[in-house]
Amino acid sequence: MAIRSQRCSLVRVFAGLTLMAMGSMGIVAPASASPPEPRPNEIDRSPSTAAAVASAAVDLPVLELTDVTGKPHRLGEGSPGSVTVVVFLSTSCPIANAALGRLDTDVLGQPAGSSSADGDQPVSDVRMFGVVSERSLTRAAAAAHFQERTTRFPILFDASGALRAALAPTHVPEAFVFDQGGRLAYRGAVDDAYAAVGRRRPAVTQRSLADAVAAIRRGTRPAVAFVPPVGCRLNPPQRVATRTVTYARDVAPIVNARCISCHRPGGGAPFSLTSAAEAAAVAPMIVEVTRERIMPPWPPRPDAAHPLVGERWLTDREIELFARWAAAGAPPGDDADLPPLGVFTEGWQLGEPDLLVRMPEPFTVPADGPDVFRNFVLPLDVAEDKVVAAIEFRPGDHRVVHHAVLFLDESGTARRLDAADPQPGYEGFGGPGFLPSGALGGWSVGNTPRRLPGGRGRYLRKGSDLVVQVHYHPDGVERTDISEIGIFFIDEPVAEFLAAPQRLVGSIWTANYQLDIPADDADHEATARYRLPRDVTLVGVVPHMHLLGRAVRVRAEEPDGRRHTILDIPAWNYAWQDEYLYEQPFTLPAGTELVVEAVFDNSAENPSNPSSPPRRVTWGDGTLDEMLFCFFLISAESSKDLIHVVLDNLGHDLRQPRGTP
Repeated sequence: MAIRSQRCSLVRVFAGLTLMAMGSMGIVAPASASPPEPRPNEIDRSPSTAAAVASAAVDLPVLELTDVTGKPHRLGEGSPGSVTVVVFLSTSCPIANAALGRLDTDVLGQPAGSSSADGDQPVSDVRMFGVVSERSLTRAAAAAHFQERTTRFPILFDASGALRAALAPTHVPEAFVFDQGGRLAYRGAVDDAYAAVGRRRPAVTQRSLADAVAAIRRGTRPAVAFVPPVGCRLNPPQRVATRTVTYARDVAPIVNARCISCHRPGGGAPFSLTSAAEAAAVAPMIVEVTRERIMPPWPPRPDAAHPLVGERWLTDREIELFARWAAAGAPPGDDADLPPLGVFTEGWQLGEPDLLVRMPEPFTVPADGPDVFRNFVLPLDVAEDKVVAAIEFRPGDHRVVHHAVLFLDESGTARRLDAADPQPGYEGFGGPGFLPSGALGGWSVGNTPRRLPGGRGRYLRKGSDLVVQVHYHPDGVERTDISEIGIFFIDEPVAEFLAAPQRLVGSIWTANYQLDIPADDADHEATARYRLPRDVTLVGVVPHMHLLGRAVRVRAEEPDGRRHTILDIPAWNYAWQDEYLYEQPFTLPAGTELVVEAVFDNSAENPSNPSSPPRRVTWGDGTLDEMLFCFFLISAESSKDLIHVVLDNLGHDLRQPRGTP
């Protein structure tokens, strides 16, 4: 979730347009400069200004901030097709406080396709956030201030100034508008309520922000891309290196957003991080594991173009905050700055499931020894074919259950493998031991269950078995596990669902069955490819390697020559593999080649290498074997197109050479 600082720095192009002196916050008129700046609220219509805004191509920063009530919000990963508005505010600036009501009525009360003066019908394709980012302001004071000033949009508390540093506002109020693709399209004044500081007009005549939003919603660029704001000047953001970093203001918001889903009582992690004292006790460890990007567990590199659901990647700035806090002695700070811990729903997170299945008998996890991978067969009692919108996995003993992958089997093979093994389930490291007829997703520690985006679903055929591969991690005490899975169906006739475009999700894959990794080769490269025969929408990606895997990158090479990375895991960790879904699924045209590039480390320096000394490794399911698989979750404009792609992919896979070359 790193902010693209080199791109966000382009926002400063617009800051230079007003050439404002950076004094202390106060209600003062803009200072004159050379060359002369536009008069307050005089619209800058010069071609150079419009071109600067239009060509800057600044992305909305990918950040997670909590509002003054404690609710988390993610910027840069909004609802597909939404316009995002960010307005910097203040509790002490009367011009900013006076603008709150007009923001509600002029922006959120504007019906699609109308001018800013028409109506007050609520809109659903505009996400607006107020932001307060004053170092001297506590979270409690901000919450009290905005409790008296009700708005229809959340007020974010930018505790550490990350959003302010990215966008560099010069005044409050100052608005930033990002189009449906997350690119900056407008910056500046809310309206012309004030001709200058201390000079309020009898009536608003120019609603610059609302007009910009209306234009973007109509699919056009704003006629005016920049209007100098009038209001209270902001101090330059204080550098992290020159101020004291505290738990309450700087560290707790990060911990709450990224860590306590696991590091809380009953959350699955070995210790809790729900207080300043608990975090301070392990501060040096926090610094080490965040610098090494071991924690929070999120292997993929962030990509603003294709953000993933549930990203937990820390920005460099957040990692720096942890380090400075620990170096300062882990000061707790002012309790008035503490964000609420948040509420964790007890029981099923998605509500009561339509179908509940659980392991037929308990499985005993030994106290010590290597990790255990076990496949359990769960018959699904459905009287007819169904479409699955989501699954929710609940570990029987969260202390030892690390992750789970859910496969479908129509052949009965899994039942035969289970019957041949005297223990509950059957052993399986690399995969389920058969070619699945489908899959229903997976779960890992810290995973939040979600429905597939856009009302999509996966097909479940009557008579299928659910095969759950569970990864157990012994913790020093013998444990017993009976995990269960809640399945949530789409409540509409299957035939109608299948007839709708972009609803059914199918799986395709590409693999390299000729892996042959020499002993002591620390940098062995391998690839796998598949060319799409039809247009598809990419919903998610699931790469898979074993213990020698070091890195994997997935690229799309489009027929017009464009190439872009759609998933990049620079440091592969078998223990943290997952199913990665895109916040906004995107189209890949027919002829696009999906390319998977992997690097394997078969040296003695690889601590995960199961062979000592290293040995030659080829394709296989076992612990000593290796794989290069990548699954792609796709939808299409019609179920017929989707089935065509799935069958073409199956034929491609059957034609791939097996065995060593």
